[in-house]
Amino acid sequence: MSAELDMLAFGAMLSLALAVVTIVIHGARFGGPAIRGNREDYPALTGVAARVVRAHTSFHEALLPFAIVVVAAALAHISNDRTVAAAQVFVASRIAHASFYIGGVRILRSVSFYLGLGSTIVIATQLMR
Repeated sequence: MSAELDMLAFGAMLSLALAVVTIVIHGARFGGPAIRGNREDYPALTGVAARVVRAHTSFHEALLPFAIVVVAAALAHISNDRTVAAAQVFVASRIAHASFYIGGVRILRSVSFYLGLGSTIVIATQLMR
């Protein structure tokens, strides 16, 4: 398996970790029976709990395009120093993004978001060569 696919798999594991944190937060806030329901009558989450949920959603929004270009690169047998570095930067930036999002650090959250987006674009440009 290529390094880029390794990073994609690691990204998927990070997504699962954020999902577990989200479930724990919902369970602690609303109780087990409530989280097994449709969650239609939940009051809005606030503070750190709300930021964890938004960080998880943002992670998914970034992971999908990253996954598409990584899988496309793998199918096209494209793997080079740029794609490997971009995949590593993507994962590192998304870890940082989630940390900054949950911690409420806006400027660094934005910087890490754009690093992850740029990494996905770098891999996409390698597909067009």
